[in-house]
Amino acid sequence: MHLAVPSPRLAGLVLVVLLALALPLTRAATSDAAMLKGLQDTRLLMSDDVEQRELFWRHAKRAKVRRVRMLVSWDSVARQVDPSVIDKIRRAADDADEIDARLFVGIYAAVNRKRATPRRITLTLMDRYSDFTASIARGLADIPLAGYLTWNEPNFKSMWPQNQPRTWVRMSNVGYRSYKREDPGTPVLVGEPAPNARTSNAVNPGAFFRAALCLTPQWRSQNGSRSCRTKLLGDGIAIHTHDFFQSPVQKRLPRDAWTMGNLDTTMQQIRALARAGRISGKAARNVHITEFSYRTHGSARTPDARAAVWLRQAWAFAKSQRVRSMTWYQLQDPGPEEEWRSGMLTAGGRGLRTWRTFRSLR
Repeated sequence: MHLAVPSPRLAGLVLVVLLALALPLTRAATSDAAMLKGLQDTRLLMSDDVEQRELFWRHAKRAKVRRVRMLVSWDSVARQVDPSVIDKIRRAADDADEIDARLFVGIYAAVNRKRATPRRITLTLMDRYSDFTASIARGLADIPLAGYLTWNEPNFKSMWPQNQPRTWVRMSNVGYRSYKREDPGTPVLVGEPAPNARTSNAVNPGAFFRAALCLTPQWRSQNGSRSCRTKLLGDGIAIHTHDFFQSPVQKRLPRDAWTMGNLDTTMQQIRALARAGRISGKAARNVHITEFSYRTHGSARTPDARAAVWLRQAWAFAKSQRVRSMTWYQLQDPGPEEEWRSGMLTAGGRGLRTWRTFRSLR
């Protein structure tokens, strides 16, 4: 039996057509990629108690967690991270690998806490920070991570002096370059603002980033001076979207608040930063919620049944906005000595409705 063999030219044409037909499917698959579920509980992960660590990983595995956030405390003086901290992060990375998860590693630095007058950010302070972040990346460069984070909640007064927003951009860029110098293959996420100005201790994120990056209320450059063309370096943007008092599908005024209910306008403002040339287009398309939760005690408490319903709504809304990952802050409530409690497990280990909901999220 004789089979006709197509000519090389015809075969090439067929290949081009097939690739053209497949391209939209590839794009759709990329854009519809599943949002990854994240979890943070630094108290448990840094514990010397094996049972506490096992509690975290047992529950993370059950919930199919794929991202775990850990923060390293910096006292603004140290130039090198404590080797024991690196050991604990590496231990967590090994445990994360067992459940097919990856770590986000960030910095917690309350450089302006309890100061009557704002702290002056000096070149010496930046130099220490550069050395400190570099030492973290140097200690972790040989293991796979989801990414590094440069600074936690810079729009919160205890974390950063609010009269120096543009200096924060320089500080974040210092961290970005230090991480990349030691570990160039790992992404670095930037931003991580507190979600809103719920108290006088914070500035709404939209307003903070416009001030930090020298933009008008219309998200355009204020002028052409060199200091007003500073770009915030990053491979992605991290945000916090807590809102303990409103549904995650309810808008909050002003639009500069980056709470969950304002997530669509938040994403618009992030894209506006890219259009203004202040962040890269790649970063604007790589947005992660690295803190979200509902508090279980105190004046900001959200009743558990309501929190469970809102959590499911928040997850669906974040997916619709093409957020890449969403991390719940705190697996288990600490003891009453801690002011912040937002666990999905009680201090005694009992699962709340939020925990059942969290496990079911896909």
